[in-house]
Amino acid sequence: MKQALRGWWQSLAVYTDPRIRPMLFLGFAAGLPFPLVLTTLSARLRQAGIDRTTIGMFSLVGLAYSLKFFWSPIVDRFHLPIVGRLGQRRSWMLLAQSGVVAGLVAMAMLDPASAAHGIALLATATAFCAATQDIAVDAYRIESVDASRQGAAAAAYQIGYQLALIYAGAGALIAASGLGWTAAYLLMAGCMVMGPVTVLLIREPERHGVRGNDVDPALVRATIERMRPSVLAAAIGSTAFVGAALWLALVAAKESTLVVKVSFGAILLLEIALLSMLRTEALRPALEKLTASVVLPLVDFFRRYGARVGVPILALVVMYRLNYMTMGVAANTFYLDLGYTLDQIALVSKLYGVALTLTGAVFAGWLVKRLGLLPTMLVGLVLLSAANLFYAYIAGFGTGSSPDIAWLAAAVSLDNVANGIAGTAFIAYMSSLTSKQYTATQYALFGTLWSLPAKSLASQWGRIVDAWGYPPFFVYTALMGVPALLLILWLMRRAPARPE
Repeated sequence: MKQALRGWWQSLAVYTDPRIRPMLFLGFAAGLPFPLVLTTLSARLRQAGIDRTTIGMFSLVGLAYSLKFFWSPIVDRFHLPIVGRLGQRRSWMLLAQSGVVAGLVAMAMLDPASAAHGIALLATATAFCAATQDIAVDAYRIESVDASRQGAAAAAYQIGYQLALIYAGAGALIAASGLGWTAAYLLMAGCMVMGPVTVLLIREPERHGVRGNDVDPALVRATIERMRPSVLAAAIGSTAFVGAALWLALVAAKESTLVVKVSFGAILLLEIALLSMLRTEALRPALEKLTASVVLPLVDFFRRYGARVGVPILALVVMYRLNYMTMGVAANTFYLDLGYTLDQIALVSKLYGVALTLTGAVFAGWLVKRLGLLPTMLVGLVLLSAANLFYAYIAGFGTGSSPDIAWLAAAVSLDNVANGIAGTAFIAYMSSLTSKQYTATQYALFGTLWSLPAKSLASQWGRIVDAWGYPPFFVYTALMGVPALLLILWLMRRAPARPE
């Protein structure tokens, strides 16, 4: 028993590492803007008398977080003037954080009732800066510690991020209730200053990445030589076909098509640009720059893992969070439909639940160190699926009266601990997949791969519940984890933890 406790404390001692501690504060700075441009902003807009349709359109501001891959190569490779003396990662973090602070201050000064358009533009700009900060923070986190401590770094980041969600969610609402929305947003902007202060106190990690003309010209030329116009033309046709099919499906379901149009439009633009440059000798310098920024990070990933392992890895990235994201968006409505009060939901789900998420995140850091990344991801996924089945059981109690609050607490306990473990292990796993030559670009790609499909599927939960009811819906969300579970088991047997 003493030996087990000693091992537990030794595992937790990693959080005293001076390279791990800053991730608490950087995670807080990364999480703070998210509610302020989405959920908290929705409450502010509603109080200002903005209609629900308009408020719903404001949720599209969150696209900046899902599409950040498309400008991540700039953050990865472009050296900022003047402030760039701080280093590649620190300078971009400082610039993005300054933009977030300025955006929050500007949002505080506007009245949504008379300047809804201005608030929308500021929210979009602030979200863009926040997403850019995420790119730089993720790259810093991966580059600042070795592979053995990625689990602890991810756990520290998750703890800071979750605390920020509480502060910018419940904290901002309480501040707005007592002081007004202007004061609340100014207070949040003041808290955001923690980010720049942290950046100025930390050290730039050792830079392995490539920048500017540091890319081997021979490697760029060899990559261009392997590009075939026929392959690019086929890729353009495939992208257009899939995008059109998804667009038609969303139109038929009367859902917003903006996500599909923006994401597939950006991919098509990139593919058309590559094909045009490949056929035009005068555009050769631009082709070389585009290849070095966007194509080489993708080539690097498959060079290290190969298609046989690389494709299943990418499939796992796409599928791993589907069950949680689909269930998560339905949670509050489900609690209300069961008959729980807002006070009960706030107490159990928002306060008690978040505390358990933090506990799960810390526990995940320990599990990663003891078991490894893939086994920890497997534990988190199994627990999440079990939580979904438990929700299905509660949903079948009947509609006469709400179940005892103890049932809600039990479900939230399992769900949030599982999410803390799964979310933290997933962050660490994606971090382990990146090459330190292209950290920001590759990690942002993984973020886009998992978030866009998850958010698209999650948007259909209401239709599924209306058609089937809650018990089948939660069984459906549990079954969504099966493909990811099978992929983890396959990768545990056939793929190395890291490439050579």
